[in-house]
Amino acid sequence: MLKALVFDMDGTITELTLPLDDMREDTKNYYIKHGFPAELLEPADGISSSTAKAKDYFLSNGVQLSDWEQMEAEVDQILSQHEGFAAASAVLIEGTLDIVNRIRQAGMLTAILTNNGRSSVDKIMQQLPIANHFDIIQTRHESPLPKPYPDGLLKIALQLGVNVDEMVYVGDALIDAAAANRAGIEFWGVATGETPADVLQNAGASIVFQSLEGVLREVLVRSKVH
Repeated sequence: MLKALVFDMDGTITELTLPLDDMREDTKNYYIKHGFPAELLEPADGISSSTAKAKDYFLSNGVQLSDWEQMEAEVDQILSQHEGFAAASAVLIEGTLDIVNRIRQAGMLTAILTNNGRSSVDKIMQQLPIANHFDIIQTRHESPLPKPYPDGLLKIALQLGVNVDEMVYVGDALIDAAAANRAGIEFWGVATGETPADVLQNAGASIVFQSLEGVLREVLVRSKVH
């Protein structure tokens, strides 16, 4: 029985304004500058996969954990700067809060899981009235490990008091699909951000919608069934 929906933020709840390509490139360049071999990175590597590769490399080659943590903190500052600029122009996808409100009226718990940092999300919440529409708004700073790791979704399930088979994750990106799949949580794709519908389908989405209106319709159908 479906009890909770967790949403990604950028490209799902808000219009995608993050300079993702720049953020990925800056992350890679930082690690390369500090001695990571560029040939170990692939074009498809994002922020999380680049960081995971860099961590394995540096810790396996004599870098102390405290030094790695310092590098990780400096990358976080780079990302937060990008996110802060994007937060200043954050805009909700049209109709989002009305849809989320109707989902809640259908008896669902709702939450947000984003890889954005806390400072940028707080800035967005000062500009956009989203706080009262979600039971939890969790950033990468509250997640044990960021997406594509499943930790953030599993933490939200625990906090909401639901089982993984009672929750759905809704997102627009491959990293969202990966996190849901690893957590054993059903993934619904929305083609409102950076990833085409067929790619989301191939990544493991059980359903792909063109907008959140489709998510609402599916929730209402499932609510009537139960």
